[in-house]
Amino acid sequence: MSEPAPRPDEKILTSLLLAVVILTAVALMKEGPQYDNVLESWRFFNTAFFTGALVGFLGWTQTFRIVPTLSLKPADRQPWIAAFALGLVFTVGGSWLNRSYTTPTGRMLVAEIDTLKEVKDDRWQLSVKHSDGSYQRYQIKKDAAAALQNQKNVRMEVGRGALGFDLITDFAATP
Repeated sequence: MSEPAPRPDEKILTSLLLAVVILTAVALMKEGPQYDNVLESWRFFNTAFFTGALVGFLGWTQTFRIVPTLSLKPADRQPWIAAFALGLVFTVGGSWLNRSYTTPTGRMLVAEIDTLKEVKDDRWQLSVKHSDGSYQRYQIKKDAAAALQNQKNVRMEVGRGALGFDLITDFAATP
């Protein structure tokens, strides 16, 4: 037997969800480099994405009284698309919120500059070697890159983000 054709309202909702996925994916491309400056960025990214995905999936199934199934048939795929869409929304929004409302901690890190290169527009990538031997990449602005051009070490100020994740807020040459 063949599948019944999807109802028009299902098609509209699926199209709207896919539009949200595309818009938030574009927003993530703009916000994504900001994750480089967050300490423990993988934990932050995973927490934001999976929290959003869980809220999206449960919210969709409860709102529309859908019984969750492990199927991607047209009638069953909307909760999964909603989960992915809200996961992206939480990822972009969480990064923006965390970095926009940062408070200074007075904590500083000093590291050896490994590489400094221009990426695109006025964005530069700074790769440093920390005292424990690990390497980390950071996104910096053009004026900070100019100040670090012929330096061996960098002093980085740590701030506490609004969501509790620390991030590097300022880069300066060490005296």
